[in-house]
Amino acid sequence: MNNDHQSIQSSIAGVISEARTVVITTHVNPDGDAIGSALGLWHWICSKGAEAQVVLPNAAPENLRWLPGASSMITYGPAGIEWLERADVVVVLDLNTLLRLGELGERIAASSARIVNIDHHTHPQAFAEIALIDTDACSTCSMIAELIIASDGPEALTPNMSMCLYTGIMTDTGSFRFPRTNANVFRLVAALLERGADPVKCYDEVMNQSSFGRTRLLGAALASLQLHASGSVCTMTVRRSDLIDTKCSVDDVEGFVHHTLSIAGVMLGILFVEVDGEAKCSFRSKGDTFVRDLAATWGGGGHVYAAGARIRHRPFQEVVDEVTAAAISIIPIE
Repeated sequence: MNNDHQSIQSSIAGVISEARTVVITTHVNPDGDAIGSALGLWHWICSKGAEAQVVLPNAAPENLRWLPGASSMITYGPAGIEWLERADVVVVLDLNTLLRLGELGERIAASSARIVNIDHHTHPQAFAEIALIDTDACSTCSMIAELIIASDGPEALTPNMSMCLYTGIMTDTGSFRFPRTNANVFRLVAALLERGADPVKCYDEVMNQSSFGRTRLLGAALASLQLHASGSVCTMTVRRSDLIDTKCSVDDVEGFVHHTLSIAGVMLGILFVEVDGEAKCSFRSKGDTFVRDLAATWGGGGHVYAAGARIRHRPFQEVVDEVTAAAISIIPIE
């Protein structure tokens, strides 16, 4: 960790220690890293005596609502606007542009509060007064854990903080199997376990609580798998009719895309989900195949191996065909 990184950590800790009212937010359709980092930071700020509130652009997934403090979170609306009007600090987590927050992002941009951004995505936009960006970090949760330890020492990590932060690290590393899962990650996780994180409970609550309908939806998604480019590209589709038939929502497809990379020889996988007025595209890759720029073609973004995009007002099958053809075109020819 370089001196500049440590200096930014100190600046953020100073802003938080001086704050009276803090709003914490994260990206739309929040995942484990988004919710875990928001709640981990919320617990820490509250422990310092400040008033804090997590305001989400939309509701958290069901499998993350067990986390300590989750019941205190609110979604953006009149109450969220009131909190933003009172806040002297707004902390934006796990995203690199306010555009991903819609109206909530516009409110933050117009706010007189000091804005802090903590994130590990590439190509960050300069919207914050203080930005802690580490594109080598495995997760935003790991950055929050390091911030707390650097500021107050590992003893400042409570069991509630540790559980939230461990959850985000576990989910964003794919249960410690994705790139950027290095020795430092395991040292940090060891500190969280020593301070009260329960890995057995965490995995069970996040991974083993699927409804019968979601399991049926996964079956339909697996049945849709197709291989392209001599088996290098795999696509999976979930139609709106599948969601209706299984009584599921788009949130229930979280994690489905990883099954595309479980097939031998596949270097790039795409999950297409048909929702009202748009096609949701989730990209995953490995090796020398990168998907961030592919997602950016349709206004999306993310990491080099994990990205997404939403394509609106186009026929679903037309989107599937166009995006699949673009994915095939980036596969190296041997």
